Amino acid sequence: MRNTIDHGISLGLHNAVIARMRKGSLRIIKSDVLKDTMPSCVHYNKKQQVLVGASAMNVMNTNSLRAMRNFEKGETNTFIEFQRTMGIKATYLSKNMNKELTSEELSAEVLKKLKSFVLDENISSIVVAVPARFSSPQNEATIKAARLAGFKQVILLQEPIAAAIAYGLNTEQEDAYRLVFDFGGSTFDATLTKIEDGAITIKL
Repeated sequence: MRNTIDHGISLGLHNAVIARMRKGSLRIIKSDVLKDTMPSCVHYNKKQQVLVGASAMNVMNTNSLRAMRNFEKGETNTFIEFQRTMGIKATYLSKNMNKELTSEELSAEVLKKLKSFVLDENISSIVVAVPARFSSPQNEATIKAARLAGFKQVILLQEPIAAAIAYGLNTEQEDAYRLVFDFGGSTFDATLTKIEDGAITIKL
């Protein structure tokens, strides 16, 4: 019986990725178009079918549709950057679906698509990396989105800590401070982490 969580997801503002750890080796699971990352983009067509990732982005680019980036009044069927409104009472109106969608519902579609790339098993547990600045409501919204996507066990890991671990920082090192830089798609973040008493924490 498995007693570890082997899969992790980075639910990025612009792109998302899923990876698997097996026998100490990390492997990114390719998308449906054989890319390492997938656009965090969701589109609902006239048949009320949901397209996620590259297919949704292709529709947006081909049709020159305006994608809803942030909460605002208006009708659209393509949505991006909805992670910005996680944890707040914002909804996005889809004309084709004739309904309002929450950030959690849109994020769940991205998570479901990533989950579908795992072809050799049906995973129910996941680690999701979230920004260090996420508040409790935003974290709770992320967990809700993962549960909507079919994950029963959800562990959140702050992105700077995930990056520090991925690049070899471990809790067996002596107590120390480490600065982690995040060159995002449209942002630059720097986070001060501290190793103390066998734990990595965010200090700033």
